Amino acid sequence: MIIEIGSIIIMGSLAGYASLKKGGTTSNDADKIQKIFANAGWNGKNGETIRLHRKSNFSGGIEYVYQVPLGFDRKRIEAEQHILEDGLNIRHRLFEFNPTDLFKVKINSSMFKQIKMIFTKKKIDRKEIELGFDGMLRIKVYKESMKEQYEWDEGYLMNGTWSVSIGNTRQGVVRHDFDEHKHLIIAGATGYGKSAILKLIVTSLVLQQPENVKLHLIDLKGGSAFQRFKDLKQTKNYTREPKEVKEILQNIQIEMNKTYTDIVDSGFEDIKESGRKERHFIIIDEAADIADDSECMEVVTDIARRGRGAGYYLIYATQYPSSQSIPQQTKRNIPSRLCFVLDDAIASNTALGQTGAEELPLIPGRGIYKNVKSQVVQTPYISNRQIEKCIKPHVVIKPRKEESSIEYREGKKTGSNSFILEET
Repeated sequence: MIIEIGSIIIMGSLAGYASLKKGGTTSNDADKIQKIFANAGWNGKNGETIRLHRKSNFSGGIEYVYQVPLGFDRKRIEAEQHILEDGLNIRHRLFEFNPTDLFKVKINSSMFKQIKMIFTKKKIDRKEIELGFDGMLRIKVYKESMKEQYEWDEGYLMNGTWSVSIGNTRQGVVRHDFDEHKHLIIAGATGYGKSAILKLIVTSLVLQQPENVKLHLIDLKGGSAFQRFKDLKQTKNYTREPKEVKEILQNIQIEMNKTYTDIVDSGFEDIKESGRKERHFIIIDEAADIADDSECMEVVTDIARRGRGAGYYLIYATQYPSSQSIPQQTKRNIPSRLCFVLDDAIASNTALGQTGAEELPLIPGRGIYKNVKSQVVQTPYISNRQIEKCIKPHVVIKPRKEESSIEYREGKKTGSNSFILEET
């Protein structure tokens, strides 16, 4: 029996090796890239083809550097990167064998079939690429897919700053510094990371700047994302009711205008130059629900346009990116975008200003962060339990508005210095 099992193992190994050879290796990727460029028409205006200048190994893959002809359309390749990725992944399979699988074999009449399945098991090895351009076209081909989840920990924090971790790349952590880039648009289909990154941003801001951050949370998805933050001492406004949004936004606008006037009248250009530490974050989850309210959208646009100077930063999130839900004026004033998977190229172009979000894998937290250049990122994962633990020291019990007004009308004492006004 041992000899028979050994024979099956050897035969399986040979079959796996043959399968691996048949699938090809990275050594012929240069030829594939050349053919893909020719077939996709990504050459120069006069038909000149790209030429491989050099290739070099790095940890996890190979970089191909190409000399490009005059008139080479770099923007087109960036927009259609998926064509290059798909072409490199045709018929590419990887033989996978884990020796510990042999110990899981059950001793019965099907044991030989079980062993054979172990040695013929294959998985799709999805190659991913990164594009760069510095006069030469650089194509990094990675042998393995990007990690699908990064657990959040306090190492992601930068205390005393307004810089928040947005996601992980193969090169490290990407951060969004609100004092540098001010506002942020976030878009993505439901279930793929939009609300999760909003909760992560709020938690990070509270932990990094507990005395200086002021939160205005507008949750139009029923309150599921921001409910746990409503009793923070940093939360100045919280609502999940569309009918309350206009009043909140208009009050924020009044405060913003007053702050900006004070800064300018004091001889400063903006909040950073003035040395003021306080920052206000207006965070709207599912902004499409107020897109039809012209008065609300006028205030949103005004905050996007003038809020940066006063330290009023807008985070505008929607799962339905369209010309109606993200007005053109708002987009022009918010160049920074974070976009998770979307259902088509039109939605991606609306949210990002480029296609690509429709080609993202269906992995929660996988997105494209665009700030001057685009990067594919995997946002850190923080659980609700971990959020609760982090924010617990900052929770205060706030009286409801209706309770406060009742106490005042009935003349109840709410403190040692309370007094009653009576009309005579």
